Amino acid sequence: MTRSSHATTRDMAAALKRQAVRAGTSTPAVRGSDWAGAVVTVVHTDGTVDAGDLERVRCMDTYSQPAVGDLIYVTRSSSGNWLAWGRPATAGQTWTVLPVAAGFQNPGHGWTASYLREGARVWLRGRIGATTGTIADGATIATLPAGIRPGVAVSWAVTRDASATPATIRLEITAAGVLRTFQSTALPAWVGLDGITYTI
Repeated sequence: MTRSSHATTRDMAAALKRQAVRAGTSTPAVRGSDWAGAVVTVVHTDGTVDAGDLERVRCMDTYSQPAVGDLIYVTRSSSGNWLAWGRPATAGQTWTVLPVAAGFQNPGHGWTASYLREGARVWLRGRIGATTGTIADGATIATLPAGIRPGVAVSWAVTRDASATPATIRLEITAAGVLRTFQSTALPAWVGLDGITYTI
């Protein structure tokens, strides 16, 4: 039994249509602009990132602190050029509790010591106090996890209990992520981390 020329023509037209759809799907000039989600695998020093199968994607101002592992949105023009818009917004910020050193705890007020990472930026908040007595000069009160250490030593003037005036103290984070305080007299009972931020 032979197929009619009409059926053969119809099948060939359907096959050509499917092939055209596949070609258009993979050709930006035909498909037009598009967007997708991708995970950053490499951060380059020239303002570009590699994400998934994409290489050298230019970062927008909205994504100025890229980091490996970020889930980002990228968009492609009809000419085939890609741009990284940045990370998607979340319903709320997720803070991670910062483990404190032995002999320290939350003093019973303020946030529990914790951190938030947003790309290459890290935020700290909370209060850390001595379990008993005061915090010794140069005491290590916590050690940051490896993924959020600043890489160089940084320091701030932070709040403390009001037993001294002004009620501030020097807090330092070393390149190894060690948090320690410095106050030689009128030792503090607790120190605050609120407002500390740095890039990694």
